[in-house]
Amino acid sequence: MEKVKALPIIVGGFYRSGTSLIRRLLDAHSRIHCGPEVKFFKDLRGDYLNDPLSHVRLFSTLPSLGLEMGEIRDIFGKAFVKAHEIAAGKAGKPRWADKNPENVLYLEEWRHLLPDGFVFVHVVRNPLDALASLLEIGFPKAVPAAFEDKIKLLSTYIDAGSKYEALHPEMSFRVQYEDLVTSPTTTLESLFHWLGEDFEPHVLLNFNSTARGRGIEDPKVVATERVHTRSVGRWRTDLTSIQIELAENILGISGRQHVVR
Repeated sequence: MEKVKALPIIVGGFYRSGTSLIRRLLDAHSRIHCGPEVKFFKDLRGDYLNDPLSHVRLFSTLPSLGLEMGEIRDIFGKAFVKAHEIAAGKAGKPRWADKNPENVLYLEEWRHLLPDGFVFVHVVRNPLDALASLLEIGFPKAVPAAFEDKIKLLSTYIDAGSKYEALHPEMSFRVQYEDLVTSPTTTLESLFHWLGEDFEPHVLLNFNSTARGRGIEDPKVVATERVHTRSVGRWRTDLTSIQIELAENILGISGRQHVVR
């Protein structure tokens, strides 16, 4: 695992699937810096809903200088990678990770920025629980309001991450949220071993420390003192029968086997 150990870590998965928890657990490791979200690719591609200032954003106006989007990505992407390297160095850590739910959509973009490679950690969750949790939080700038459109967006994320896993199995690791919260030590031992790192039990105690920083992420994880299973199965009470049936039909879930394909 020496090759894997030398590579940056890219974390992605649908909203409300546990990416913020993984981010904090990684950052609590003595060798890995994984700070709060920085929306580089989302800003680069202008992938926001109903942004009234989209026409005056930096990445929207740079093409007027005669630059192509690939050139803009490479110029500013190098600076973004350098920012991660500097941040890791300031934290006294040799390795960096980037966490964004949207990373599953931009993995080919990451391949351009990191030609020497990276490892992909795909965080997945029971899709009905992810939808139930998303209804609570909302994210109106990133997620459409209609429930059917939320389901379709979830399907896009799952398919994108799963497709990349299938194409690059040796460089991809799937973390199932339910496994993480039910058996955190076992799940993290497997993850860190695959990353080429030693499992450090203190990550489960320090993941919510103020040292993890604050930024764009799940507002509830900050107040979570320990990994717990309270949100497992919340769809049973938080979703209506109509919503459940709609999600099952769109996602192709059958027989109540609510697992990511």
